[in-house]
This record gives sequence, C-alpha cells and structure tokens, in this order.
Amino acid sequence: MINYISILFIVMILFSCESKTKQADHSDNDSLYYTCSMDPQVLEKKPGKCPICKMELTPIKISNSKGIKLSEQQERLANIKTLRVGYDYIDSKVYANGVVKENENNTIFINARMDGRIDQLNFKTNGAYIKKGDIVYKIYSEMLASTQSELINANKKFQDNPNDLAMQAIMEAAIKKLELWGISKAQIEKVKKQTKPSIPFPIESPSSGYINKINITEGAIVMEGSPLIELTTYKTLWVDAEFYSTETAKIRKGSLVDVTIEGTHDHRIEGKVIEVLPQVSSNSSITIVRILIVPDFPNVQPGMQANIYWHQANEKVLMVPSNAVLRDSKGSMVWVKKGGVYESKMVHLGEISGDRASILHGLNEGDTIVISGSYLLQSEHILKKGGGNMDGHNMSAM
Repeated sequence: MINYISILFIVMILFSCESKTKQADHSDNDSLYYTCSMDPQVLEKKPGKCPICKMELTPIKISNSKGIKLSEQQERLANIKTLRVGYDYIDSKVYANGVVKENENNTIFINARMDGRIDQLNFKTNGAYIKKGDIVYKIYSEMLASTQSELINANKKFQDNPNDLAMQAIMEAAIKKLELWGISKAQIEKVKKQTKPSIPFPIESPSSGYINKINITEGAIVMEGSPLIELTTYKTLWVDAEFYSTETAKIRKGSLVDVTIEGTHDHRIEGKVIEVLPQVSSNSSITIVRILIVPDFPNVQPGMQANIYWHQANEKVLMVPSNAVLRDSKGSMVWVKKGGVYESKMVHLGEISGDRASILHGLNEGDTIVISGSYLLQSEHILKKGGGNMDGHNMSAM
C-alpha cells in the first residue's frame, strides 16, 4: 500500500509539473485550477495553501476535452499495460488428463510392388523422417529388369520409326507395368533414355512421414504385396483423455475442447471429440474420450502427456480480466486506449469467473483496454477533469 501511494504521489507530481510548464498554452476548452500534490481531490480557483496538509497549491490545467493523453514517460511511470479484447470461454469447465497417441488413420504402408531381393536399404531406424520421393531401397527384380529392357528397346525403335505402331504398343505396355509397380514418371523417362536397365533399381517413397516400423533387412527376399515399412505423418494425432463417467453425459462427437501438451509452454490447441470409447467394465468410474488434434508444434509426438479443458456450454463470450473493470455505485467501466488517448467507457458486466469477467455490452472484439494502471488513470482523470470518471455516462443506454 505504501509503494502504491508513493507511485501515485510521483505520478501526480510529474503530471502537475507538466501542467505547470504548459499553463501558457491554455485553449478555450481548458480551465486553470490549483490543487495539492498530496491531496489531488482539492481543487481551488485561486492560489493558496492546501486546507488539508497546508502545502502550496500547484496550478494545473483541467481540460474539457474527452480522454486523457499521456506521454511515454508517464505511461512507464504509471505502469500502464493494455490488452486487446477477444472472445473466450467463461462457463464451467471440466478438466482431464490424457496421453497423445498416434492417429491410426494416418498410417501409411510402403509395400513391395513386385517380387525381388532388397539389395540396399537406405532407412534403418524407427523415428527417421522420409520425404516423398526419397530412395527408400534398391531392389533386384528379374521382372523389373526385363520390363526396363522392353521399354528401352521399344523406345529406340519407335524413335527411329515413329509410325511403327507395334513398337508404340510395346512401349506403352511397358510404361503401364512400371507405373503399376510404383515407378515415378521421372524415373520412367530416365529409363527410356538409357542403353541398359538399372540393376538394382531405386524405389522412391510414395509419401512423407516418420518411420514407425521396419519389416525388412538388406538381402531379404520380398514378395509382391509384402509390407516393408510403416509410416505415420503426425499431421493429426489422437489424445485419449480420462474423464469421470459422471462428466461425460453431455460430451458428444464433435464437441470442442482445449488441449495443452507438455513442453509447449501451455500453448492451447483446439481439439474435437471423435469418439467416446465404451467402458471396459461397467464398474469403471473412468471413460476414455478420444480427441482429434492438429498440432502446430513439430515436436508433438505420441506418448506425451496432455491436459484437456472441456467447456460444458461450449460457447464463447467477450472476455476481459476482472481487474480491468472499475466498479462503484454508478456502474462499471473500463479504460479504452484509442490512438494514444485513454477514454473511460461504461460496460455491462456479465458473469464473473475467477480473474475474468464477461462483457455483455460496451466493448467490441479488438478494443484495447487498460489492465494495469487503471486507478492511476482514474486519479489523473479526477485531477484534470475535476470529477469522477463515471460522470457523463448514461447507464440507461447500456
């Protein structure tokens, strides 16, 4: 309390000094008064001593214009801090813990498209990242070598005689086979220009993702359709959250929740309920709710712990910190900053929950309000305007 009074005293002196140096600049809308730096509620129309502390009164300019304009020095001294108003949840919340899990729908399998032998394997570690088009392995396949030869020979003859329809048909059939085996168009064009087939042949990855499982080793014989490597994208993940059964009565597929993941500095991700899993036992007090998230942090991976916040009403309202609202017998108001000028504005309060309050009328999304230093602005308003900051507001219009 002592520190606050000291800061208030210093601010008043600074404001008074600025008024003193500028008293020659009065406009038609300004009036000259005399006040006390220790007792700013004292306002006199002539110089003299403070009737309370007997200090010499200080001349000040009281402006009839709307709002208060502060210099950067005054803002720093008064510790003025602002916040842009936005929508958020105010209603009752349900909290739960959960675990990040792999979205099984994102699993991609790289399968063998032909019989052959894996002569070279370029990725051998789980968790490694493969980009689409990377050479995953090289395979020796008699069918692939034979089809390459067909394409090379047919293309050479077709180039010599573009009217040779038989060679054109052989070439098109060979290209079709290679495409079915997962050979890219760029690779096919390269084969056409070669003089002999590539043995072993490099196989590109059809997708990007992290390696979840490797089912092959170098030198292994594979059959067409054999699963070789399992990838996952992590573009979307699941969070399996544990709610008490009594809390899930209103949770439905499609309900929105907030999710924070460990190690992301409490950054919130919006999640959507995709399934309320059946209980393993009828006697269980816990129900698993599966939530789909789209993480915007690259390091979010399965196994991480998660916190889930579910808003039962699932509705958002215009929200401000409750300490930004000044209240008295005349109503509630906040200080709004517009173009460097601070103006008091009446608001109609809704529900107050903890350190936050909902605003029903009086503010718009994107308004900049004062969240620290409001009482000093109020004191400055009294000092410069000579009245309370509720004066002039019409409560019936709210």
